[in-house]
Parts: sequence; structure tokens; C-alpha cells
Amino acid sequence: MKIFAFVGNSNTGKTHLITNLVPELKQRGYSVAVIKHCAHGFELDKDGKDSSSFIEEGADAVAMASPERLATLNRYQDQSKPESIAVKHFDRPDIVLVEGFKGDKTITKIEVLKKGISGDIEIPTEELFAVVSDFGVDTDKPVFKPDQIDQIADLIQGSVIKQESSIDLYIDGDSIPLNDFVQKIFTNAILGMIGSLEGIKEDPERITISLFKKGEN
Repeated sequence: MKIFAFVGNSNTGKTHLITNLVPELKQRGYSVAVIKHCAHGFELDKDGKDSSSFIEEGADAVAMASPERLATLNRYQDQSKPESIAVKHFDRPDIVLVEGFKGDKTITKIEVLKKGISGDIEIPTEELFAVVSDFGVDTDKPVFKPDQIDQIADLIQGSVIKQESSIDLYIDGDSIPLNDFVQKIFTNAILGMIGSLEGIKEDPERITISLFKKGEN
């Protein structure tokens, strides 16, 4: 899973850019998910509707199901990172496109600039992956115009590396980095344990294990 954050001032075209990139990456064979950072909150239901009432009354999570869509509302702390959100709520997509999360220094960022709204590049060089701008900018990073969807998708595709196996470890929502040696130990141990179980698919693509420790309270 590879995460790319599109950052920039309001009305620079971040949403439009992501909307155009999703079908382009999908037709190249990648699974794609999107996370939008809503700094000022959001509503799926107007006040007084069922889902809002359940959350207001203290429910930890609410799901809204229809024949074609499923939406979940979860109590959420703002320090959660996009990687944690993606692992918890998505079915391990190849690519996650994020709108916002400018302050997260761990995410690969594409800064979106627009004449009359943006000034100079604000993202530090070490965090910047590319720039999308409708005016000339001075940088050694790749620069694209907003309508160069194919070229932007090429750059994203070139940086996506599909691994044979990958272990994601989260403790209380915090991502714990694992080196290749530890990843192999986890992988071999888990595959060895489930290999003796009956009714298991021969070559599963994803294995999820959750461990909850309950205290006295």
C-alpha cells in the first residue's frame, strides 16, 4: 500500500485532481482508496437524523447500510494518521490518495498550486514528491500541469512497489515499523500456525489478526 497526499490551499483543485486520478489508476489495474481530511468536521446526516443521534448519545460506531453502499461513523481522535485509517478501514488498497494531512511528515506529498491562490512551494523538499501547478515554479521535483493526469499517474505508478508479503503492526492506533527480518519472522509464524487449521483457503491474500487486552475496568 502506497499513500500519496495532495496538499495545498483551498480551491487549488485538489479534489478535482484526485477525482480524475482515481479512474486512471483503476484502469491500470490498481485498487484505489481515498481519504479526505475534514479539518472543520463533516456531516453525513443532518442534525436530528438517526446516525447523528446515535453518535451524540455516545455510540462508539454507527453503520448505515443500503443495497448499494455502506458507511460507518466511528469515534475518532485527530492524531490518527492516514496509514492507520487506511489499514483499519480499507481492504488494503494498492494506492491511497489523501486530500490534506499537510502536517504529517511521514506521507509522500504532491503540492497543488493555482495562480492567484497559491504562492511559493511550502512543503519541505524532503517531504515533496511532485508539484501540480498552472504557473511556473522553481524546483528540482517533477512539475505537472493540472490536466496532465496520465503523466501524474505514471509517476505514482512508478513508485508503487507490490511486495510479496507485508506485515502492518498497530498498537493502540500507532504504526510500529518492522524491518525485513522481523516481517519474515511474523509471516512465517502466522502462515505456520494457520496452515494446520481446517477449512482455510490454500493461498490467502490477506490475513487479519486483532488482539484486544481487557483490563479490570
